Parts: sequence; structure tokens; C-alpha cells
Amino acid sequence: MSDSASLIKLGYRGIGGFFVGLIMFTLGVTGFALALAGGIILALSWIPLVFPEVVNSMTIEGVGAQIFIDNPGLVTPLLIVIGIILVAVGFLLLLLTYSMGKGAIIVDKEISSSIDRNFRSKDRISQLERLGALKEKGILTQEQFEAERTKILNDPSNEKFKVIK
Repeated sequence: MSDSASLIKLGYRGIGGFFVGLIMFTLGVTGFALALAGGIILALSWIPLVFPEVVNSMTIEGVGAQIFIDNPGLVTPLLIVIGIILVAVGFLLLLLTYSMGKGAIIVDKEISSSIDRNFRSKDRISQLERLGALKEKGILTQEQFEAERTKILNDPSNEKFKVIK
């Protein structure tokens, strides 16, 4: 493997890995926080039934609206629904994070093997050029040249070059 291929792979993994890792971290933390908040809301949803006086001072503020809820029988189901939604969204984000990580590993392997194949074929060409130069200088005999050339071209790691007789 040439130094250029190693540098390209290192650069790809450094930059690409940083951004993928940042996105995965953000999604994972957000998913965990939402699932945790939903779990806490679900765990505390029984409070309005046991302590109805808490509901008397409860308001839900939304975009441009306020809803006053004074019925404990409505607050508990509302809290349960909100909790379930938060837990579900949180777990979906965690699942997305997991899937993204698996996909990143597959893409990394494909790009890495593509870089390896590309540089292996270039290395093979430079090997053949050096072999030809050695033959031209008289360092190798014709038989030695043919044997080494066949070894280089029939290397199973490269499917592009094959000796045709």
C-alpha cells in the first residue's frame, strides 16, 4: 500500500468520521434525553390522580394559547400520551443512530477497498515499469523478466490485469 493511499484513507476517515460521529452523537444524546423525559413523565403521571390539588394550578402553554386543565381524569391520560410519544421518538432517534453507524461502517469499507484497488493497480504499473527498466539495463534476463511479469500480472488481489497467452 502506498503512502498516498494511506493519507487519502486517513483524510477521509478523519473528516468524514468527525461529521458522522458528530451527527450520531447529537442524535444519540437527543434520543436518550427524549426517552428519559418520556419515562419520567410516565412514571409521574399518577400524581394528578393521587394529589388532585396539583391540577388546580396546572396550565399548558403552547404557541399563542393557554389551556387550563382542572380535571385530574384528563391530566393523567394526557401525561401518559405525552410520555409515550416522547419515549417512542427517543427510541426512534436511537434506532436511527444505530442504523447510521452500521451504514457508516459499510460505506467506510467500500471506500477503503476502492482506494486500495485504485492504488494497487497504480503500484502494479510502477512495478512493471521498474521491471522493464531492470531488463533494459541487463540486470534481468528475459526468462527472469517474464517470470516476474507473470507474478505481478497474475496477482489475485488485482482483477484488472491478467496474462493472456
